[in-house]
Amino acid sequence: MKGKARKKLSADEWKHILGSHHRWLESDGTRGCKAVLRHCDFSNRDLYGVVLKRAVISDVDFSGANLRTANLEQAELLGCWFHQAHLQWSILNGARLHNNDLSEANLQYCDFSNTIMSDDNFSGAFFHNAYFGNAVLQRVNLSGTNLRYTTWSSSKLSLVKFIASTIQLADFSQASFDRIEFHNALIVNTNFSGSNLSEVDFSTATLKNVNFHDT
Repeated sequence: MKGKARKKLSADEWKHILGSHHRWLESDGTRGCKAVLRHCDFSNRDLYGVVLKRAVISDVDFSGANLRTANLEQAELLGCWFHQAHLQWSILNGARLHNNDLSEANLQYCDFSNTIMSDDNFSGAFFHNAYFGNAVLQRVNLSGTNLRYTTWSSSKLSLVKFIASTIQLADFSQASFDRIEFHNALIVNTNFSGSNLSEVDFSTATLKNVNFHDT
């Protein structure tokens, strides 16, 4: 993926795309043009507060970029690279993610509620206080992540890996788990109450003060 040639948009090109997308959002599609970004290079760029709500973003390199407070609500993110990107306080509510690499990204306070994710890699990412309420995750790699204070209530997880992750004061209440791996994870003061844990592997995990009421 990193070896592909991608276009670096000029400041004027980027301003035009964002302006047109803003008009499209404000007019409910009657003016402007929906942002469709493909094969672009935004690595290490300052994109603070960018609004790409409902945009289509495919094969774009955001590695190391500043996307703090970005609005990606209901966006489609396909095959993108966010390695070590900064997305603190970003909004991805209702977004669809497939085959993206967010390894070692900073996702503190991100809103992933109602997202649908499949085949995404978050290994080593920092999720402190991130929110995943009602999210659907399939074949997602969360190995080696920091998941302190995260909320997963009513989420649906299938074939998700939490291997060697740190999970502290997290809320998985009413969540659904299908073939989930918690090998070598540290799970402390975490709530699994009301969840379906029939196909969860906690082997070699460390569990302290975990609530399994009505699971």
